[in-house]
Amino acid sequence: MLDALEGTPLWVYGVFLLVCYYGFSARTASRESPRSLIITPSIVLIWSCLSLRYADSIELTLGSWLAGIILGSLAAQVLFSRRGLALDDEGQALVVPGTWKVLGISLLFFAVKYFIGYQAAVHPERSASAQMLILSGAASGFTVGLFCGRAVMFYREWLSLRGLKEREPTA
Repeated sequence: MLDALEGTPLWVYGVFLLVCYYGFSARTASRESPRSLIITPSIVLIWSCLSLRYADSIELTLGSWLAGIILGSLAAQVLFSRRGLALDDEGQALVVPGTWKVLGISLLFFAVKYFIGYQAAVHPERSASAQMLILSGAASGFTVGLFCGRAVMFYREWLSLRGLKEREPTA
């Protein structure tokens, strides 16, 4: 175990700290603007696309990635509730209650990505196996699906609440 940690590049520790920071930040209520609902899923999508191994078996990689996106989007509908969402005073952002779920999900997928990277470094011959390609594609796709599914759900709720606010009679 210590050998794995000693051989880990420094930038991985930086990513881990960033994941922890954003996960702990999600424990408290936050304001989500439509722009922020687009930025995070976009970053996760780009990172996911860059991390996939296309050369070995593109059909297997993309198939498991797309299946992961579908499952992640469905899981986001279950994990992230609309309960407690509110429009801020100006009607420009969504107030999202805090949750530990973001930290748990982020740490889980960091661990999966770390495992995949570790296997590729220590056992490169196994990293091209069908099982590792499926695991890598599905984990990346599931993460994208979770973040995109959450963003779409929250954006739709923001539009709905904003529409209700605009229809309110002014006194």
